[in-house]
Amino acid sequence: MGFKSLQKQALSALILSPAIFFLASCASAPPAPPSYELTFQHLPRLQIMAGSIVLKSVYQPDETKNLFDTKKPQNPTMIVKQWVQDRLERQPASSAKLVLTIIDGHVEVTQKEEAAVFGLIASQKQVFTANLVVDVAYSASGAAASEEMRVLRVKIASNQSVFGPYSLNILDKAYFMLISDLAGEFDTQMRLVLEKLKIM
Repeated sequence: MGFKSLQKQALSALILSPAIFFLASCASAPPAPPSYELTFQHLPRLQIMAGSIVLKSVYQPDETKNLFDTKKPQNPTMIVKQWVQDRLERQPASSAKLVLTIIDGHVEVTQKEEAAVFGLIASQKQVFTANLVVDVAYSASGAAASEEMRVLRVKIASNQSVFGPYSLNILDKAYFMLISDLAGEFDTQMRLVLEKLKIM
């Protein structure tokens, strides 16, 4: 997955680079690394038949793994929060409730060595692997308190590889591409889930 998938998902990935000023007779300072912002605001809001939307998480990072999501503000958990904020429009008068529970949202990074081929020197690569699992539950208006909520699960896995030599900027770009792909797929699957639940 890459930039083509971003275009298909119509995800707004804004890359903001700081301006570089050149002064006469002075050497310019090296450019600062780019910053990234992920948003769904350019997409139309989805009107759902629910008066309340609850977002919670039971995801606990595994400290035994080399996780990257805990080091970046843009991560799978943030995707869900941003999507709910930007995409959903509730009906305040409705007593129906939509509950999204984040089950998993980790991004693991591993380093692998590519074997030498045709006399070429073996190279290193870093592989980002992202997993996002969200349970979506819905309780319709007028449903009895004892009635079980209907639950559907969204489960997405994605990966992005970076071959050495690589800089921190290159790693950041690869990571953001991974998160952008994940966000696009999450938007697609969530719209399908809402249609199956018949709440939009």
